[in-house]
Amino acid sequence: MEFRLPPLGEGIDTVTVTAVTVRPGDVIQAGQNVLTVETDKAAVEVPVDVSGVVEAVLVQPGDKIPIDTPVLRLRANAEGNKTPTSAGLSPPSAVPQAAARAPAPTATVSTSSVASLRGVAAESAETPATSDFLLPELGEGIEAATITAVLVQPGDTVQPGQNVVTVETDKAAVEVPIDRAGIVTAVHVQPGDKVPVGGRVLSLQSAGRSARSTTSPAGGSAASSAGATPPPSEPSASFTPEREGQQAAATNGVAATSSIPPSAKDARAGLVPASPAARRLARELGVSLNEVPPSGRGGRVTLDDIKNFIRTERQRLRPAPPSQASGEAAGLALPPLPDFSQYGPVEIREVSTLRQTIARNLTLAWRAVPMVTQHDLADITDLEAGRKRIVDAMPPGSPKITMTVLAIKACVAALKEFPHFNSSFDMNTGRLIYKRYYHIGIAVDTKEGLVVPVVRDADKKSIRDLAAEVQVLAEKARARKLRLEEMRGGTFTISNLGGIGGTAFTPIVNYPEVAILGLSRSTWQAVVRDGQIVPRLMLPLSLTYDHRVIDGADGCRFVARLVQLFSDPIRLLMET
Repeated sequence: MEFRLPPLGEGIDTVTVTAVTVRPGDVIQAGQNVLTVETDKAAVEVPVDVSGVVEAVLVQPGDKIPIDTPVLRLRANAEGNKTPTSAGLSPPSAVPQAAARAPAPTATVSTSSVASLRGVAAESAETPATSDFLLPELGEGIEAATITAVLVQPGDTVQPGQNVVTVETDKAAVEVPIDRAGIVTAVHVQPGDKVPVGGRVLSLQSAGRSARSTTSPAGGSAASSAGATPPPSEPSASFTPEREGQQAAATNGVAATSSIPPSAKDARAGLVPASPAARRLARELGVSLNEVPPSGRGGRVTLDDIKNFIRTERQRLRPAPPSQASGEAAGLALPPLPDFSQYGPVEIREVSTLRQTIARNLTLAWRAVPMVTQHDLADITDLEAGRKRIVDAMPPGSPKITMTVLAIKACVAALKEFPHFNSSFDMNTGRLIYKRYYHIGIAVDTKEGLVVPVVRDADKKSIRDLAAEVQVLAEKARARKLRLEEMRGGTFTISNLGGIGGTAFTPIVNYPEVAILGLSRSTWQAVVRDGQIVPRLMLPLSLTYDHRVIDGADGCRFVARLVQLFSDPIRLLMET
């Protein structure tokens, strides 16, 4: 049976495989994560919905695959989909009952013969004294992390809850604690490694326990039983590889497929000629030798035959590259850059995942939204004086009321008056989606790049509540501890560059929103009031909006309304 990539969310049609956490021969259980994929929004772990044994992995890291693409080929586990126990791998269920009741040495040889025909590696009867510690889940949407520090080394004794590695995700730096006690026998990662969730980090030995050998049911050692070489004999009629493949296909409800013509398959219904090296490679890759077209003398399957078969299957299952699919049709393909080193010295650096995400989102917004920017000046002399009085009167350690906090209140009031600024345009259906909630995004400058946490239900919170929430979100953003949910669902965004400088700028709409407000540095300017030139503190406002939804006149009205609210603190308090 095949496990196919399930739907991962609305609007997600294609994903990129970033890690495969199983391999041929692994016994898996329903709900176990088998691969990690990356969508346009986040990295996601994909769990399997059935139990069984992995026969073949049909994808590899880097593949871009659509939903419903075959990912794994599975077969039912001979023990009823249970993980093998310390007693070793039980004989397959297809073995006749009489064989299962036969004396232990005979059963051991029979099992080895069956395992070699089925391409399953013989399991040792020894109970391992070591276990692997895998990278645990670090948060929703986080499927991989970069190792920044390893806090233990082989020989160290660790206790549950002890931090063993420090990792960096797209959004935060995290210390990872271990969930069990033991002695570190091996460290499988080092600083700089990018490890998927579920990837192996450490190997542990149970404290006070060492590896021990166990005996087979017949009283002999498991190692000697596993190492026993079965006598060369023809497989029984009920256990030919061809018949086994037909039974598996019938059990799983999947039609058996093969690139070998029926006549050739009939001739090869017995043991397929192949060298031991070819058989070992087929077992490792989960390939049935019956399906591989032979090229050797006498119908012998060679190593090259198996490699060519795998290559052909992967090419058949792999979708067209983006540049040959939707990219060129949408006009998104870009010409390659020239070789700049021919003009002088260059330095090439890897771009962080966060910066790549920012680049993709901004490119999408720039291509999807026809933008216009409206500029104006707001007189905030009285507002700033009042803000300073309130801040000076607050107890030490209180959340600071900033101009960004006051801008949130002003924008919420303007959005209520101009509801189409709080909407999204669906180009596919030609509909405008009005949002009856006010979630305001706040652009935060961090060392790794710009992130936009969202203040939810800003219309229902006081200025002090907003100040506290903005401060917490900004601190979490700079510490890279924001959760994915804290950056979703925004309806309007504010970007404040006043603390850095500039007289005006053109902020880019945070798609699928339709408008964004930019604040620049306020300056004292000479302003004519009642025929007199007076100094006033002026705040530059820059409103960028989606011209498909918002006309220039409405953009001008929206900014004029903000100017009124910023210029009159009483009006701001009365209308928010």
